[in-house]
Amino acid sequence: MLPVIKTNGAMDNHRHQRAPFAAAKRRVNMKLFASITLLWSCWLLLCQNHLSNDIASNIQLSTIKSTTAEKRLAGSSIINSSSGETSSKPADTDSSHADVSTASQPPPTNRSLVIIMGNLRGGEQAWQSLYKNVLDVNSADLALIIGQTNTTSNVLYPKSSLYTRAKYIWTFREYDDWADAIDLINGTEWRETHLPWFTQKRTGLLGGVEGYFGSGAIIFMIRWFLSQHLLENPDVLNRYERFLITRADHYYQCSHEYTNLDLSNSTLWVPQGEAYGGYTDRHLIVSRSNVLDALDIFPTLFQQTNKQIQDWIAVGTPESILKRVWKSKGLHVKTTKRVMFTCATHWDTSRWKRAKGDVPGVPGLLKKYESEYNMTQQNCPALVGEEIVGKRSE
Repeated sequence: MLPVIKTNGAMDNHRHQRAPFAAAKRRVNMKLFASITLLWSCWLLLCQNHLSNDIASNIQLSTIKSTTAEKRLAGSSIINSSSGETSSKPADTDSSHADVSTASQPPPTNRSLVIIMGNLRGGEQAWQSLYKNVLDVNSADLALIIGQTNTTSNVLYPKSSLYTRAKYIWTFREYDDWADAIDLINGTEWRETHLPWFTQKRTGLLGGVEGYFGSGAIIFMIRWFLSQHLLENPDVLNRYERFLITRADHYYQCSHEYTNLDLSNSTLWVPQGEAYGGYTDRHLIVSRSNVLDALDIFPTLFQQTNKQIQDWIAVGTPESILKRVWKSKGLHVKTTKRVMFTCATHWDTSRWKRAKGDVPGVPGLLKKYESEYNMTQQNCPALVGEEIVGKRSE
């Protein structure tokens, strides 16, 4: 039989006394736990909000960076307006402000236009000198105004590099009798009122009109055709600040930096020499504000009365008419050093003068006017094998 263990009465009384304190302690612990839990929940909530804000900020920043990158990529695409090709350059790693500035700037635009009038002559050696010593050094665009290729000597150069280089190509009709072209200006009345006064048939002024020698009527009507193209294309006229009007058969022996010439005060520039009682008709530099007046030769000539026309055509050369017309329009003419001479290949044709004499240093090229060539040699380094070897003494 197991012994019976009796509880000590003092212990029981102690336990009964501790019970209320234990309950109170449990209540305090529960409240403390609840408070800690509440604080923990609040802390978690604050962290969650802070994290959400960080995420939102990062998303917004990422969006801004993405947009900036897209703008930078768009801004790095440069379109060549003459060829239509698109080339890309590496994106900048600078600030978005720099990117926006780059994107908002238009591509650089050439502000000068070289216009070649008449038939294609001179050959590739002459045209390469044009590109190197005229177009490239002046950041100039090129235009051609030439006879229709199926009716002129342009058929000699069907693959001319001029066609590739030119930004604008205009053509005009070739005439058997260029009096028919003159009729386009103001009708046929001039044939009765003015034509009888042109008795000098060998001076070149009406060359191209039946019975007259030279090419004066042709070159002045091409100027009129050019003026009509400019009037019909005001975007071309307004795009360029200055114009160089010349011919295809010039060989430019050294740099022709015509964009440095002062065109203020209605000033025109022509190269020295070959004046023949006026100003050379082979090369002209003129501002946008004066180009139409400078081209307005035959319309002004045929506006003169009988007495005036006799005085104006007394010398009878195309060069002398340029001087008369430009003076009447208040244009001031200055001359610049000659750095080019008229040339030809063996198969080129001409209405006025055949080329003769080889050009030293340029095999296969002929010089047309000895005086032009000699003046060019005074102003440019000599050529040997198309390479500059030294500057001639003045």
